[in-house]
Amino acid sequence: MAFYVLILKEKEDETGVTYRFGPHEDRLGSLWIDKLSGEIKELQETPEQNSQAFFQRAAVKVWQNWKKGAFPEKHLGHPENDLVLIAYP
Repeated sequence: MAFYVLILKEKEDETGVTYRFGPHEDRLGSLWIDKLSGEIKELQETPEQNSQAFFQRAAVKVWQNWKKGAFPEKHLGHPENDLVLIAYP
């Protein structure tokens, strides 16, 4: 199943970046990525029934951007557009 995932950078420091993610701005979870290793941790689930699906999709795209050395500020992922911050199943 394909769906939109909104990913917003919340904060960034020398060790990592925290992102908020979910279906829209008032229903977001959060994740953190280590800048050195690429390790990702879920800090808070989205308040959605399929919260793990949102986390997995957001984590994959955040990790893909980390591999490129990029930490984008805001992205709205759409299933038909690979140029945005969303992963495919």
